[in-house]
Amino acid sequence: MHRIKPVLLLMTSLIISLSVFGGADKSSDKATTESRSVEITESVQVLQLTGTVIDERNNETLAGASIVVDGKKYYSDLDGNFAIADVLPGKYELTVELISYEPVTMEVDLSKDQTLNIGLLQK
Repeated sequence: MHRIKPVLLLMTSLIISLSVFGGADKSSDKATTESRSVEITESVQVLQLTGTVIDERNNETLAGASIVVDGKKYYSDLDGNFAIADVLPGKYELTVELISYEPVTMEVDLSKDQTLNIGLLQK
């Protein structure tokens, strides 16, 4: 019976020390994981899509035309110009509409900043 107490004490000490050291390793793994996620998000390229909406027959600029890109709606200004900033590279469907004009839908493949001239025909 006297031999059991020292063995039991040794086993208990071993279990306690393993749990303490095991917890320290997990916290250092967490810090390493967090620094890796920061490295992944550093490089993001954004582009700008600009253009002018005109009447195709008389080349007059058209104010107030709606430009829909990726589900978001933008409008041409008083000079028919529009600018869409912070667009990620890729292919987008662009739809331009204005009352009394036929809508125009086109695919735009953005790999660099781009300027479009979009002509609309009256109905």
